[in-house]
Amino acid sequence: MTTVDGVPARLLEFQRTLKVRDGETVRDLLASFDGYTNADGPRVAAVTHGVPLREIAGWRVTADVYLPFGDPPFPTLLFLHGGAWVLGAPASHRRLAADLAALGLLTVVLDYRRAPRHRFPAAVEDTVHALGWVREHAAGLGGDPARVLVGGDSAGANLAAAALASGHGAGVAAALLCYGIYDVHRALPVLADLLGGAEVDTQQYLEPADARRLTDDPRLHPERYCADFPPSLVLAGEDDPLFGESVALTDRLAAAAVPHRFVPVPGAPHGFLQLPTHPGHRRGLRAVAGFLREHVER
Repeated sequence: MTTVDGVPARLLEFQRTLKVRDGETVRDLLASFDGYTNADGPRVAAVTHGVPLREIAGWRVTADVYLPFGDPPFPTLLFLHGGAWVLGAPASHRRLAADLAALGLLTVVLDYRRAPRHRFPAAVEDTVHALGWVREHAAGLGGDPARVLVGGDSAGANLAAAALASGHGAGVAAALLCYGIYDVHRALPVLADLLGGAEVDTQQYLEPADARRLTDDPRLHPERYCADFPPSLVLAGEDDPLFGESVALTDRLAAAAVPHRFVPVPGAPHGFLQLPTHPGHRRGLRAVAGFLREHVER
């Protein structure tokens, strides 16, 4: 297998373009590299799979909880996995969850409802509900309810930002927003191969009527409603076709005087926190650790 920095070449190509080749599907492509993206994660004190949060519309909303080593209570991160709102699961992000727990975060990875079976706003609603659940249950899990964070990667960063932008950030100490999507309509052309198309009638996240009607909504365009965000880390690779999303959010945070740190990672593609041999992986985790020392640890 050809590799670049130890990253399988085909996976790296996909993360730099977010495009599939003829005969490929995104689901099968990413599944074929699961052994790489989830290999050799750091040890954590415990992992509890499938913790139930609620049942809604035929979906059992659960979470996987990663407990760090050390003495509780730990700052507690509600993490939303990426996958263009249609793919991914806590299992697809188990190495990244362990990486975050190794930084001292009690990490709660949400198995939210996914499209096209459950279209917008189902995933946002599950995120908002989970934030309340984490505040209520953090202490029982070994976490600190006074230090709750929300974050995610790619579409998961969109969900984290959407919850904050729609007024559900009370008591959230900080946000970890990793190569996210902060204006859904603007990002649709880049996400076409993941979402089934670039047009409102072909993409799978929004009902077409909603895509036409909701052209200024905090859940879809959170960068426009970021004035009340908590201190935020915005992390993005400069070789990511969605890099402009993070630049645009950072500009809005700066204009609103929200404490934030923008870390553009040279040479890094989309999804670099799931490329454990890529230099951007180490740099990204160092940025998270530094941000936590500044804004969360005490």
